[in-house]
Amino acid sequence: MNLDSKLYTYHSKKSNNYILIAVGLILLLVAFFTGSSSKEFYFSYLTSYFFWLSILLGGIFFTLVHHGFSATWSTVIRRVMENTIVLIPIFTVLFLPIIYGMEKLFKWLPDHYYWQTKWKMHSQYLNAEEYFKSDTLIQEKSIFLNEDFFLIRAILYFLLWNIISISLYKMSIKHDKTQDHSILKKMNLFSMSPLGVLFFVSLTFAGFDWLMSLDPHWYSTMFGVYIFAGSFLVFLAFLTFTLIRLQDQGYLNGIVSKEHYHDLGKYLFAFTVFYCYIAGAQFYFIWYSNIPEETIWYLHRWVGTWKVASVMLIVGKFVIPFFTLVFRASKRNTKLLKFMTIWIIAIHYLDIHWIVMPTLHHHDVHLGLYDLMTMVGLGLVFAGSFKYIMSKNPLIPINDPELKNAINHRNH
Repeated sequence: MNLDSKLYTYHSKKSNNYILIAVGLILLLVAFFTGSSSKEFYFSYLTSYFFWLSILLGGIFFTLVHHGFSATWSTVIRRVMENTIVLIPIFTVLFLPIIYGMEKLFKWLPDHYYWQTKWKMHSQYLNAEEYFKSDTLIQEKSIFLNEDFFLIRAILYFLLWNIISISLYKMSIKHDKTQDHSILKKMNLFSMSPLGVLFFVSLTFAGFDWLMSLDPHWYSTMFGVYIFAGSFLVFLAFLTFTLIRLQDQGYLNGIVSKEHYHDLGKYLFAFTVFYCYIAGAQFYFIWYSNIPEETIWYLHRWVGTWKVASVMLIVGKFVIPFFTLVFRASKRNTKLLKFMTIWIIAIHYLDIHWIVMPTLHHHDVHLGLYDLMTMVGLGLVFAGSFKYIMSKNPLIPINDPELKNAINHRNH
């Protein structure tokens, strides 16, 4: 099925995209230079960073699934997925402030502010280092939780994510230009290679490293799956919202139909249930076993206004999406889907905030200026880069042999 690429190209002024990116970077720089000595900035940055990064990681998974199983129906939306995941190199660079602020984030480092300030309250310790070494549990985990190994793992994660995202994007664009269908087979084999398994492992351990280790005494073997479920769910919401917005602007009409939204709605519903299952199972096993090192993590999130946030997560991330998306008609209603995708994206930020911030603010939810500046700053960089990349190539794989079948896709 040969289509005119010009008819399916997203039009966006480069200057406008550059302005978005520039304003975003300025916001981030202002936040950094005014807050680089404050732990508040680094916790806010980590929260915002992982929120936006999780969209990209969810996108990598869906793109691998599409190519790995040679899916037909999602052919019309795969270019939007590829345009999303190729932002990974930008977010690789944006990880640097987290490395710079490690000593303010991670308690398993001896120079963390906790050890430097609290040791004086215990007369039996001569200095902060001695107090740090007295924590047996952290010392037992030091083989894994140490600065050098942490940085090596981060490099490996980003190396893998960049290889996957850039390779799939380049092969897809090359296929558009050359119509060499053997490239599609290469993309299939690439997605089914061990890289796919390694990606899931890397996402799991990134969750362990950057989020779970904020409280080094706490651990959950289900936490990595929890992060995966949330990442894929928020990407589905982002993808669905983007497609609806593109059609509102006159793009992809006659290409993406209610049948495709129906399938995306089914994914949103399914992973809402999956997320709830993982979150509920994690809570149940920890609460039932009643081990202090495990239960304390939830107890910190059940005090003050954190209790309100916990209830909001239950209602907002499961009850409302579940009872909205359970009906067939709601999955085919683009206005309702648009609202639900915005809702899921917003509640995902609350989820990440709920994971990160109780480590810093023990009793109450605290939304400050750095939360706003980092969230908006990274969001503008994300939006400007995404719009720029979308404008470089057609919004659909115009020479994919499955494109006609994908356009005519029907749910039975």
